[in-house]
Amino acid sequence: MDQPILLGNSPSTEALRRQIEFAARSNAKVLIVGETGAGKEVVARAIHERSARRARPFVAINCSGIPDTLLESELFGHARGSFTGAYRDKQGLIRQAQGGTLFLDELGEMGLRMQSVLLRFAESGELQTVGSDGPSTASDVRLICATNRDLHAAMENGAFRRDLYYRLNVVEIRVMALRERRLDIPVLLGHFLQRAADAHARPSPELSRRRFEVIPELAIEAGYVLVTGGRRDVLDAEMRRLEQPCRRIHPGQLQVLVVAEAGLAKHQTAQV
Repeated sequence: MDQPILLGNSPSTEALRRQIEFAARSNAKVLIVGETGAGKEVVARAIHERSARRARPFVAINCSGIPDTLLESELFGHARGSFTGAYRDKQGLIRQAQGGTLFLDELGEMGLRMQSVLLRFAESGELQTVGSDGPSTASDVRLICATNRDLHAAMENGAFRRDLYYRLNVVEIRVMALRERRLDIPVLLGHFLQRAADAHARPSPELSRRRFEVIPELAIEAGYVLVTGGRRDVLDAEMRRLEQPCRRIHPGQLQVLVVAEAGLAKHQTAQV
């Protein structure tokens, strides 16, 4: 598998690379914090791919919007007949990740009951299938978690367990939003522009130095960057439009809009 690409040459990104290398040298639990779309899963995959577990599975789940009972079944598996709708045994994601890494995204959305279940697993590594009378089994899984929530505030409000926080936060990595690492924008733009051009079988357009200087301001304000396939009038008109108030997307999201010569728009969205 290709290693995840961490693009950029800003001081923040260089520091992030060093943190990834440090985290990859051990099996310690990692907590990745940052805004939605900042690239937390990219960082988690990068840690896994640089670790001694790289040959084993990387299994990811987004905890947001999943009820505790269903999330417990997804993680630990369930026995047939353990609840309504359990028509067969289910392995569970922890067993699927055996020897590798389990990535829990949106940890801050997890309910208190499930936090207690996760705490027991994080402390002992023992795996108990939902609805099973059999003994618990040991597992060999590295936990990497991520959140866009302020967990300190959540602990103060009683919405997140303090003991679980310190159990999972052995190594903390903060991923900066794109607006905080503006020097990365030209590198990201060039990468996504080339990828979009390849996908549409078109030559990659070039932007002048002046346009590279203007684009970061527009990218931060509007949340996306316009790239044209050769029509300067389209780019000029769109850049003027971007200077006006318009819809926003998540701060860490870079949307590359590729405009064909015929004026038909196609786009790709990439998390950075």
